[in-house]
Amino acid sequence: MCQVRRFHEELNCLHQSVIKMGCLVEEAVRNAVISISDPSPELIEKVILGDDQIDHIFDQVETSCFMMLAMQQPVARDLRLIACCIRIISDLERMGDLAINIVKSSPASNDYQSLVASDILIRMGNAVTEMIAESLQAFTKWDASIAETIEEHDERIDRMYEELFEQLFRCESGHDLRSAIKSAFIGRFLERIADHCVTVAERINFLVKGSV
Repeated sequence: MCQVRRFHEELNCLHQSVIKMGCLVEEAVRNAVISISDPSPELIEKVILGDDQIDHIFDQVETSCFMMLAMQQPVARDLRLIACCIRIISDLERMGDLAINIVKSSPASNDYQSLVASDILIRMGNAVTEMIAESLQAFTKWDASIAETIEEHDERIDRMYEELFEQLFRCESGHDLRSAIKSAFIGRFLERIADHCVTVAERINFLVKGSV
């Protein structure tokens, strides 16, 4: 009985570690979105240092998952939880990397006024950050109903992404073109984060229901 109780304590710690990693990713993406409108070297450094923490938790959780699979040979829901955690942390780790890509692509402070379609990027960024928060809420509560709404939000991101490129294609001058390229990259990074949120939601559905 003690061994069973200890295993479930380890599962709970695993669950909490993934939530902690997710919170760090949410903070990183939020800061990356801020950098679009208020870029600063300090903010870039904060996102990069935060990614080190994200990577550290990723390594810890991944090791714990493989150890539990090898030592405990879990079945049913316990097995699904461990399998989902392995996959979810991969999505979260990639989101953290994309947050770094955003801050590195954001213009210097004196270039902000010339950033093309910054209003759309900020709207996309805020919506993506909300998707991450909802993904974490679904995972925290093991709530498939929350997870199922995330795909609807992704469709909204896709529409904004299309709107972004419609505006970018209207750029004519060389200066606008350089700015448009930066905006296109940032938009792509945000769209990819949204896609990872959808994948996380699918993992949660699998965890709760046993199917996608």
